[in-house]
Amino acid sequence: MAITTVIMVVLLGIVNQSTDTYNRTQRAVNSLSQSRAFLQFFDREISTRLPQTPLIHEAGTGNTPDLSDKFAFVRTISTEEQSNTTPGDLGTTAYYLAYTDAKGDAVAPRLYRKVLTPAQTQDLLDSSPTPSFPAPNPADEAIIDNILSFQARPKFIDPAAGEIKDWDKNSTEPAAFIELTIRFVQESTSRRFKTKSEWERLASSPTEDEIPLIQTFSRTIAIAK
Repeated sequence: MAITTVIMVVLLGIVNQSTDTYNRTQRAVNSLSQSRAFLQFFDREISTRLPQTPLIHEAGTGNTPDLSDKFAFVRTISTEEQSNTTPGDLGTTAYYLAYTDAKGDAVAPRLYRKVLTPAQTQDLLDSSPTPSFPAPNPADEAIIDNILSFQARPKFIDPAAGEIKDWDKNSTEPAAFIELTIRFVQESTSRRFKTKSEWERLASSPTEDEIPLIQTFSRTIAIAK
């Protein structure tokens, strides 16, 4: 009986260790899949942008959540997305980072997606030739957790110089493509960071041990002019 008990304890330990390893691996896979899926989703969504409508871009000034880009565009809405309560075939999609409550007393930076109805989109277009970024709302959809920075940099090709340059609302040429970059950490890593200042420090000046924990995905995406 003593030998059987020892064997059972060892087997249970192996099973628990395997379960923990599986859970950690699954969380890592989920984080990577979530980020890859976002890049593909963004690519498909920006392909429905309505040409000749304002591109709304507030360039971030740093490589941290608080100083990340804000990006929005007007797009056509498919028949499946339309409803009787909000009639119309135009919508606006906006992306931005914000801190929200996590487990316990912790906070974490998340990438959010805001969607304006056709009526709200029309109000946005009527407000100005260069409208401001739509106001964030806690009810907006959280897309990816534990995002250290989000960059969506519109670029245009200067025909005179034949060079690629940063686009802004004062550019004489329309934006031709977007350089999209997200930096994030996996869920298992995120548990180490509880406060806004800890996240900012990780994003701006990670230690040598923390650098391998940060993953970066980038994609260049063409947009309709």
